[in-house]
Amino acid sequence: MLISDIVEYAARKHPGRTALRFEDEAITFAELRDRVRRAAGALRTIAAPGDRVAVLSGNRPEYVDLYYGVPAAGMALTFLNHRLHADEIAALVDHAQASVLVVSAEYLEAMEARRGAMPGVKVVVGLDGGGDRPYAELVADVPAAEPPRPDEDAVAWLVYTSGTTGAPKGVMLSHRNLVTGVINSAAHWEIPDGSVFLFCFPLCHVGGYAVLVNHLRSCTVGLVRSYDNETFLRRVAEWKVTQTGLAPTMIAFLLRHPGIEEHDLGTLEAIGYGASAIPAEVLRRGMDVLGCDFYQGFGMSETGGNILYFGTADHRRAAAGETHLLGAAGRPMDLADIRVVDADLNDVPPGEPGEMLVRCDQVMKGYWREPELTAAAFADGWLRTGDVVRRDAEGMVYIVDRIKDMIVTGGENVASREVEEAIHHHPDVADAAVFGVPDPRWGESVCAAVVLRDGASATEADIVAVCRERLGGYKVPRRVEFVPELPRNVAGKILKRDLRTRYTTPQEEVS
Repeated sequence: MLISDIVEYAARKHPGRTALRFEDEAITFAELRDRVRRAAGALRTIAAPGDRVAVLSGNRPEYVDLYYGVPAAGMALTFLNHRLHADEIAALVDHAQASVLVVSAEYLEAMEARRGAMPGVKVVVGLDGGGDRPYAELVADVPAAEPPRPDEDAVAWLVYTSGTTGAPKGVMLSHRNLVTGVINSAAHWEIPDGSVFLFCFPLCHVGGYAVLVNHLRSCTVGLVRSYDNETFLRRVAEWKVTQTGLAPTMIAFLLRHPGIEEHDLGTLEAIGYGASAIPAEVLRRGMDVLGCDFYQGFGMSETGGNILYFGTADHRRAAAGETHLLGAAGRPMDLADIRVVDADLNDVPPGEPGEMLVRCDQVMKGYWREPELTAAAFADGWLRTGDVVRRDAEGMVYIVDRIKDMIVTGGENVASREVEEAIHHHPDVADAAVFGVPDPRWGESVCAAVVLRDGASATEADIVAVCRERLGGYKVPRRVEFVPELPRNVAGKILKRDLRTRYTTPQEEVS
């Protein structure tokens, strides 16, 4: 099965049903199918099967056309994070060896100025006009005929990792990888027929596979250019949104919105979240104020979507008092097999921490042009996730930490997530990130970057005190930095690598 078959099937079953909403536009599944076919046909006039087609744009319907249309043409859609510097973007285009660059108006001038840094690009397509070929002109006279079918194992999406722990890597996801991931999530996410899903994240992230999951169920997907509370609240009411996906920080931000209780959110049934765990108080208030259920999915670019699922029933248990569940990422999904292993790749007993390995058809083909990194990412056919986890008696998986985020201080291991959870017990804390910085005495020392709530006045000593109440002495931060916000990628994950770089100067221990 090809990912473009998702739209083909939905168009045959529900041709008149709305597939996409964006601002004042409403596009049916029949119209989306034709748009996808034209995009695929147009691309075959300027590039060849196997080529990479890079896209630099914010959220818009044409991006979804290319989600399906580029792979349907036998090419690899190359995702570009528009929040990066133009030089960084050009470097990714060059690394991908893209022959086509599709770019919206706000980024066109900057990319044209860097054409020399992207020698492989033969055609720049302007989504809003301009470039070598305006997009509207390119697709205008192309018949909406189904293109020749590529191989299911051909690369469909080339997704560059966010670089949270190092340089971005190009994750090669085939049609088979993506379709498996979509089916896996569709089998677990509770999506009733006729749902309207509001997609609030940038489409340039692998999390955009949620669009495919909802289209597989022939459900409507609403797009926003970018997230803000007012737009979210307005679209939920106008489009009668039933489900959406938000990061926990976005949920907390929404709940602090003035007059939130006065908005019409009666159609909202469930919110899915990822990127990090949700604080118990945020969950309880979310259920109360928003009047909906919550569920969590855990995955990574390398798995083309979620591999763990933490459902609505378990969230209700957590809200009712079993708050320990909120440290969980979920149970393995039906089409994903996992192991928890020690440093020698031996399985560890339940309750013991170890690295999570994954094996399933949605695991990537490998990293683009990085054979050594690809080989290092696998062990006997299992993907090494780099996440330290433990499993309980129920089979629930708890993320202890990223291997690269573990702090070794004075020979003791400290899980940054555990320290972050302790810091969040202080009522003045809105957000926090814990990481290791070089220390001449201890090797590494525990450092915390903390964002305070508006009007709050907690001090470094206050943060240290709340940690000392809950943690062993070696886990307590020796340095606390107050910041206006934490650096995050487009999926809401904290960029601890940036924080480590920023705070590499050791500081005297807090007394």
